[in-house]
Amino acid sequence: MKLKELRLYKVKIIKDGDVIFEDIAEKMPEEFKELDVENINLESGEAVVEI
Repeated sequence: MKLKELRLYKVKIIKDGDVIFEDIAEKMPEEFKELDVENINLESGEAVVEI
């Protein structure tokens, strides 16, 4: 799954334990959209994604 597929969610992206993005997916920088998802959890309307 690619991050661009989460366009309707509020997203928190975590890389190596650090939050690198937190906002609605439509505002996600282009360079994040093609990253592969390692793990995803849905928490209270927010997709928490590890890459």
